[in-house]
Amino acid sequence: MMFTLEEVKKAVKGKLLSKIDGSVFATAIEVCGISTDTRTIKPGELFFALKGENFDGNKFIEKAVELGACAVVTNDENAVPEGALAVIVEDAVHALCLLANHYRFKLGCKVIAITGSVGKTSTRTMITDVLNTGLRVHSTAANNNNEIGMAKTILSAPEDSEVIVVEMGMRGMGQISYLTKIARPDIAIITNIGYSHIGILGSKDAIMNAKMEICEGLTDGGIIAVNADDRKLFDHCVKELPINNFVAGIVAGESDAADGTLPCPLTISATGIKETDTGMTFNAVLWRMGERSEFPLSLSVGMYGQNAVRNALFAIFCAYMCGITGSASNQQKIADAINNRSAIDGRGAITETSRYLIMNDAYNAAPESMDNAFLNFSKKAKGHRKVLALGGMLELGDFASGLHELTGKSCASYDFDRVFVTGDNADEFVKGAHMVNIGLEIIRCKDAEDIRRRLEDYVRDGDAILFKASHSFGFEKIAESFIEKGNA
Repeated sequence: MMFTLEEVKKAVKGKLLSKIDGSVFATAIEVCGISTDTRTIKPGELFFALKGENFDGNKFIEKAVELGACAVVTNDENAVPEGALAVIVEDAVHALCLLANHYRFKLGCKVIAITGSVGKTSTRTMITDVLNTGLRVHSTAANNNNEIGMAKTILSAPEDSEVIVVEMGMRGMGQISYLTKIARPDIAIITNIGYSHIGILGSKDAIMNAKMEICEGLTDGGIIAVNADDRKLFDHCVKELPINNFVAGIVAGESDAADGTLPCPLTISATGIKETDTGMTFNAVLWRMGERSEFPLSLSVGMYGQNAVRNALFAIFCAYMCGITGSASNQQKIADAINNRSAIDGRGAITETSRYLIMNDAYNAAPESMDNAFLNFSKKAKGHRKVLALGGMLELGDFASGLHELTGKSCASYDFDRVFVTGDNADEFVKGAHMVNIGLEIIRCKDAEDIRRRLEDYVRDGDAILFKASHSFGFEKIAESFIEKGNA
């Protein structure tokens, strides 16, 4: 049993509606789970009739009751059938979030929340892998980082969970503020500030302010860890953080900030960074109130660039804050978890088929993630003919033209053999690329399907192919088709 129905009613600030003959005691109704989908609902679960722009859960209330829902949460009394129990609320989505907030404190576990322009999912999965070496961890599944997804993540946590790790996405001001007040994190993380959503927010300063909203929900004594290689972000965080919270600096670059002199009680930095054939190796150094200690084992990650190192440092930071770095055996498990973490499919995963090497980084795209993809592909595809399939970067607004041009310049700085590109700003990409390397072969394509056809005509056995675009271009499916073809 997760809750009694009376407990739910109080948590969501609703009122009980009974269409059952006879007396109903809400304290005696047991809720054994939460459902928002009649296709997967189980008997005894509480059905939330969520309503949005493109869906209305009220239409499925009768089906939910038929399938054994113990009660429903809805904003529409008229949608509740005879023989059913309901909790009536103004907004079922908000009620779901209120119940998640209640359950978060009922569990009594630690909550870690992650946001940032790029790298949220990679950082979240790295942290989850590391903490799983010594704790019972529940984490966001897939890309469920909006209010519904995050609430369902919390509500699906087993009762014996010791840590919940959630990811917070946003598309405008106030959204992370809402999410963080539901999750109430003990530890918050900002991976970076980039250009994602700049078309909506208008400037990187506005994006930084939107990401900083994560601090509004920090528990008393909570700590926020930020990318201190971005000194503007770090200084802003120190200035704006509430007095009863703390800042930790994460330093992945070889800079003066790596020596423990940042104005914060805790710094974790990387030293001895070296590139290898498979990624990067480094050591992690902890500075606590000016005192230096080193994680005793060398660490390695299977990707290149500062972001890959920083993801690992965020994970080490969380392991330290959760108290699992003390024993030699767990230190080895932590190092192994970091060393074994490969890229996630759709976010830089490498697949070596019998014919091609495929890098699928097509889940999303922004200027920063494009740069990371170019860097990693250039190194991972060493010895292969390097072919790129690129789509556009969306939600950049008035900045789209200039940022696609800059991305073209970045692309042309590497030794790529041919680029197939599509999207509304393909011309700006080509313009920027040819400013740097007029000899780079770039083929403008009509759409994703045109790219697929041209790739099939061009690629040959032994080639390496990078797929990178914003999600709506559908490049993930093209990457999957070439993986299947490569293994055929």
